[in-house]
Amino acid sequence: MSCQPHPPPPRSAPAAAPVPAPVRSGTDALRVLLLATPPPLAAETLAFFLDDEGRGGVITIVSDTTDPATVLPVAECLCRAAEGVPSATALVIASVRPGGSVLAADGERWRDLSRVASEHGVHLLEWFVIGADGVHCPREMAGEPDRWRVSARAGSPPPPPPAPT
Repeated sequence: MSCQPHPPPPRSAPAAAPVPAPVRSGTDALRVLLLATPPPLAAETLAFFLDDEGRGGVITIVSDTTDPATVLPVAECLCRAAEGVPSATALVIASVRPGGSVLAADGERWRDLSRVASEHGVHLLEWFVIGADGVHCPREMAGEPDRWRVSARAGSPPPPPPAPT
């Protein structure tokens, strides 16, 4: 058998990356976060930005965030980085507390997170606390309504953050 040289196969254009489905609800966001949180749970903070259409791109994971208050500087750092990104209009963030749960101070932390995001031109959609007893939304502790319904309309401006009490 003889082996004759053959020209290389023609190069085709690389396939486009699949476009992720928009994140339009807290349930959608939680699914995304849980995909990035394999068992066993570890103390970490996860976050991603969305555009006005609910499209995101990258999940940021900050490991070893054992202090519950760490969510604030993590959010501020991410929001500062997003200031120059016109498509980063909304933020979803999660605190993973493997041995814990939602804390009494988390209602106030929600208000602080919302304020920090707003100061940088970002709308905080949700903050999840994922713990041994399940998933909680400190927004509910703060008595605030679901922000997903407002943001589900493309191009709609985010509601202003609540006034400090």
